[in-house]
Amino acid sequence: MCGLAGIYDPSGAPADPRILRAMTDIARHRGPDDQGFRMFSFTRRASEEVDFRTGSIPKALFEGGLGFNRLSIQDLSPNGHQPMANADKTIFIAFNGEVYNAHGYRPELEAAGFHFRSTSDTEVILYLYEKYGIEECLKRLNGMFAFAIADLRTRELHIARDHLGIKPLYWMQHNGTLLFASEVKSILAYPGVQREVDEAMLDEQLLFRYNAGSGFLLKGINQLRPGHRLVADASGVKVKRFYEIPDVPEEPMSDDAAMEAFERVFEKSVKSQLISDVKLGCQLSGGIDSSLVTSAARERFGQNLDAFSIIFENNAVSEEKWMRQAAEKTRTTMHCYALTEDYFFDNIAKATWHYDYPLNLGNAVGLFLLSQRAKEHVTVLLSGDGADELMGGYTRFFLASLRGRIMPALPLLRHVPKLGPKLVRNFDVPPGLDDVSWFIKHGTAMRDWQVLALRPNADLQAPLERRRALFAEGKSDYITNCLKYDMQTFMVELLIRQDKMMMAHSVENRVPFLDTDVVALARRLPARMRVQGSVFKKSAMEAGTKVLLKKLAERRFGTEFVHRRKLGFGLPLVDYFSSRRFEELMNDVLLPGIKSRGWIDPAPVQKWHARVRDQKDVWCTEALWSVVSLEMWAHVYLDSGVTAPEPVGVG
Repeated sequence: MCGLAGIYDPSGAPADPRILRAMTDIARHRGPDDQGFRMFSFTRRASEEVDFRTGSIPKALFEGGLGFNRLSIQDLSPNGHQPMANADKTIFIAFNGEVYNAHGYRPELEAAGFHFRSTSDTEVILYLYEKYGIEECLKRLNGMFAFAIADLRTRELHIARDHLGIKPLYWMQHNGTLLFASEVKSILAYPGVQREVDEAMLDEQLLFRYNAGSGFLLKGINQLRPGHRLVADASGVKVKRFYEIPDVPEEPMSDDAAMEAFERVFEKSVKSQLISDVKLGCQLSGGIDSSLVTSAARERFGQNLDAFSIIFENNAVSEEKWMRQAAEKTRTTMHCYALTEDYFFDNIAKATWHYDYPLNLGNAVGLFLLSQRAKEHVTVLLSGDGADELMGGYTRFFLASLRGRIMPALPLLRHVPKLGPKLVRNFDVPPGLDDVSWFIKHGTAMRDWQVLALRPNADLQAPLERRRALFAEGKSDYITNCLKYDMQTFMVELLIRQDKMMMAHSVENRVPFLDTDVVALARRLPARMRVQGSVFKKSAMEAGTKVLLKKLAERRFGTEFVHRRKLGFGLPLVDYFSSRRFEELMNDVLLPGIKSRGWIDPAPVQKWHARVRDQKDVWCTEALWSVVSLEMWAHVYLDSGVTAPEPVGVG
């Protein structure tokens, strides 16, 4: 796990190594163990390493360069130094991530005449590219990655992001120069790049709290979508897809056969992700996903590891009981850290700076604390991320499975006391939508009327249409398409949250549920093993989501553990927003910023704040968080420099 930054001017104009260094330095937290730079010229088919420590700065002109910060995970020796060149120095790579099947290719590559100088997976990728080219190389990789390969032979720069978006990668063209990096702040360190909000993205940000697809909140900056690659040469820049989440027919299997097949491929994934030359641990939330990962690592493979969790002072949102039960059952050493109100306000600006975005979920600050404390013990953590989107763990999947049956009867059922209003709220809000738009809208963080209260001229149709285009990439049945849509939107945002909050303290996060073999099998499973849309079961909504994983978890942790009411990783935001510190933050920082920017009307913000403070209004709390996270980001990214901020507000 590391971080990269790069520059390339297709016109042949020279790149400044000192600018590349500034872009790389600002993300040093991603890789404190080593740093490297290499400049390249496609026109002259030449490259040269830069060593700023010795003052070895090239005098020749190069139109491109790669910078790299290394967090040593595999091969801790200097042989793993990056950017890494092939034997004749015609190809070199900067690679962030882990490829878990890489070492299986070593015998094949050695037989083909490649001589390895390291035990790193980076060198395997380099030689796979040299032997097979970019498309065939990518077909062979199973892991998480973002990398850049400069090929002096073909005069091409290749940039790729892993299949599912576990590792982030951003790019922009600034006055013809291609800039790219693991973090947005590296791009912003390039001279002349303007930090200007793209108002076309602002309405989507308020509605969903993140931008999907390739969109980003700042003008000119793009996310390289998961499963996509970029190629740049003298003719310009092209983006191409190399992977798509499978759309395949279900395979007929019994429940037992499906569970056996899934358990086998999942445990293989966990085993492959235990490869490390540094100590590993697990994130243990108390939910079934992280508990299954911990169980597989600890019990099936005897991995000696610790587990790390965040707890809250407010027992109403605490899962500590279940965390400790999972740790006890797996015989795992448990470390619990309490997220306090003071820590939250002391670190919300820092977490925002590391995140690059407005914080989608306030619990990102909890992950920031977890990685900070876990770093005292480990460098790598395994988590259960991705299971909900892959296997149908959210309420919206259960409701989607029922909507086709409920809607024809809703004109009659809506008049039934108590039941009718509940059905309308679940299946016809907002009213009059088809199944696709309804599902997309079910993932919003605000209602339309709330966004329009903040921005009366907001365009709410454009973000819906962009997301409908993403939904249309699914070519299977409705529920399977819903899962794919969430994997391409909300899940990507959650993966960015994990990456940025972990790497803030130089900790690598691994996600065994998103191994490509696990994904391929999950997409073939009978639909009943993911979501069961039945209203005749006890606790139907709970029983009807993530069906297969819950059956597996029952075997290991028991029915009480699996079928209790799950709280999720929520924060006591009502308490935080009712506190003296928030009052000061609102009055001294947030409201002045909101008023000066003119993006949103401050009147509803003040009204929502009063309702939260005086009436503990949960709906207003969620709407208020959308505004708070946006304005905090604007304060950090638009008003301040590019360095990490100090705590904001009055302590």
